[in-house]
Amino acid sequence: MTRKAKSKETCDAARAAAMPRVIQPMLATLVDKPFSGPDWMFETKWDGIRAVCFIDKGKARFMSRNQNDLTAQYPELKNISDCIDGRQAILDGEIVALDEHGVSRFQLLQSRMGRKNKSEIERLVGKSRIAYYVFDLLYLDGFDLTGCRLLDRKELLEVTLKPAKNVRLSEHIIEHGKELYREIARIPLEGIVAKRIESKYVQKRSSDWLKIKTVQESEVVIGGYTAPRHSRSYFGSLVVGLYRESRLHYVAHVGGGFNEKGLQQLYELMQRSKTKQSPFVVAPHTNEPVQWIKPKLVAQVKFSEWTSDGHLRHPIFLGLRDDKKPRDCTFEVERSARKIMKKAR
Repeated sequence: MTRKAKSKETCDAARAAAMPRVIQPMLATLVDKPFSGPDWMFETKWDGIRAVCFIDKGKARFMSRNQNDLTAQYPELKNISDCIDGRQAILDGEIVALDEHGVSRFQLLQSRMGRKNKSEIERLVGKSRIAYYVFDLLYLDGFDLTGCRLLDRKELLEVTLKPAKNVRLSEHIIEHGKELYREIARIPLEGIVAKRIESKYVQKRSSDWLKIKTVQESEVVIGGYTAPRHSRSYFGSLVVGLYRESRLHYVAHVGGGFNEKGLQQLYELMQRSKTKQSPFVVAPHTNEPVQWIKPKLVAQVKFSEWTSDGHLRHPIFLGLRDDKKPRDCTFEVERSARKIMKKAR
């Protein structure tokens, strides 16, 4: 059976179409707690970089959420076309760096992000374990699959993808979300994603995909840094915020999670964006002198909880993100999982 025939057999909603050049990834809505239900499938929320992979006649192209080309940064993935039973395909997945136990850790991706120098990238290849976890199939050999229900796309992905060392299928379970959440929290990983099995792929945020976090993490915008104290070098803490209605609001000072090399590299990077004016709608109070910077850099932080006044408690720096635009870093309100499930039914 040809791959085209298989596409139509698996999904009646497969539509003959030319292969698109751009895909805006479908995004999940944050909810308050884990749940189970027969109408939902549940997957691991991988702690890496979201990437859509375009495969055309043996060549692969990886694009980030903000349409940056990531292909040259991860040469380990260049032969992904060998893992696909087809000439043209579009995959959705996550690029991760694995630790010695095979667990994805965002911090381990830091050395690979934003690299442009080919020899430097080649040197780093042997020092990190990169993998691409594939969780969706959007296009295959002349057919647009985004109108197909998720369960059909996953079925077709499973027979189309041949997993390899650096290319893996993101496994899912149906119905038992609470059980998966407990297992993910035990490891721990960042969380799980719940996806309605009848859902189509839409290029925007949707309540058909829900994310439930086991670890509190957030992308924040760096708006300044304070002078160092005591034996600390370069800077004391980052002054960070999130956008609401196009205005940057202060949420935390981030002083933990750095080593000496990381302090130096980030300090040198921030020197390019120094400004005399605070980028925050209300300039926060700082205990040490502050240097404001233009809001161009996005950092990933983990924290213990949100305070009642909208600040992060005990934030720890995990790394920079070049796959997110500062304006996309907004306050994310947890919605009720129970209400969304009820509405879906």
